[in-house]
Amino acid sequence: MKAAILAIGTELLMGQTVNTNATTLSKALGEIGIGVYYHMTVGDNPQRIKETLLKLLEECDLIITTGGLGPTLDDITKEVIAEALHLEMVLDHRSFDIIKERFRMFNRNMPENNIRQAYFPKGAIILDNEKGTAPGCIVELENTNQSIIVLPGPPRELKHLYDTHVKAYLLERHHLSMVSKYLSVYDYGESAVEERLVDLIESQQNPTLATYAGDGKVLLRITASGPSPDENHRLVEGVVSEVYRRMGDYIVSDQGKDIDEVIVSLLLNKKLTLAMAESCTGGKLASALIKHPGTSEVIDSSLVTYSNASKMRLLDVKPETLQVYGAVSHQTCGEMVKGAVKHSNADIGISITGIAGPTGGTDEKPVGLVYIGLSIFGEVYTFENKFTGDRELIQQRAVIKALKLLYDYLK
Repeated sequence: MKAAILAIGTELLMGQTVNTNATTLSKALGEIGIGVYYHMTVGDNPQRIKETLLKLLEECDLIITTGGLGPTLDDITKEVIAEALHLEMVLDHRSFDIIKERFRMFNRNMPENNIRQAYFPKGAIILDNEKGTAPGCIVELENTNQSIIVLPGPPRELKHLYDTHVKAYLLERHHLSMVSKYLSVYDYGESAVEERLVDLIESQQNPTLATYAGDGKVLLRITASGPSPDENHRLVEGVVSEVYRRMGDYIVSDQGKDIDEVIVSLLLNKKLTLAMAESCTGGKLASALIKHPGTSEVIDSSLVTYSNASKMRLLDVKPETLQVYGAVSHQTCGEMVKGAVKHSNADIGISITGIAGPTGGTDEKPVGLVYIGLSIFGEVYTFENKFTGDRELIQQRAVIKALKLLYDYLK
């Protein structure tokens, strides 16, 4: 099935309002196996709305419009749809009574122009809107399997109508069922992931396999759609098993979770405590973990020891270590994590020290050189990394790498 989302409103084109509805609907339709082929935005111009609508009907089975259902003269979505389909507009008395009652509940007189919200293209399925005064509707085209779903613009109202009316309608009308699984991949770039899975991606039909990259994570979505939920599950699990066979060491969640959330769960389940010492990342590692509930039970302490003096004073890094090897070195990183564990008595320690830039690098120690230390029940390991990017990106990559190393040991 091909779907399009047609957002109506001049305020969207002028940048006064962000079109979050398109994102909400695309995600929701994808979850039930409907592919969105077009996002289009049109101002409050009846001719352009009509032309766009007719063009989309040439290609799409489903069009969802958003906006243009208010009581003012520029709210013309239903009228234009009726004109395009050669339907008359008729008053729905039940909707009119509901709108009047809503105004009465708010102790307000209903303006005369609100009656426009109770008119619909003849034969439309009316969607009651308990969150506002603008009902939605569904217009089914004769002699085709096409339909136009007309939803209000306010995101709260749109989501309510989709959840309470539209989703069930689509599932019943198109006999759809969809199963998806989301695999979170870390420490492996999107292009490298695609290279390893290229044959699965190129040959996909049902299920489909898609990759999405962002914030250090590559998210793999495996989706099967069809009339049988059991068959969809079987198809998805077959691809998931193959992806795990090829990339299991880099997958940290089969529920699409971020690695920091997974680590907090592992620490809680294993009843382990963690201490951290950060230099170049300035507390970003601790922040990534502490944002999750329950961390008070597992995070013992976090120290930002940016200066050499603080490394010596708070972590017992030896002056001669700093003098001989420097703050960015295996040796200093190892002493940092030892000190973090010593002063906290935590089960596990982790340390980060490096050169985030844009200045401070040398030929021997360039910008992007970062050392990460782990202390696991007294055993200390340090890892050298060379990251690229600007200061913020290097810090982010250092945190992600530290989390992945910690995850590997906790797993």
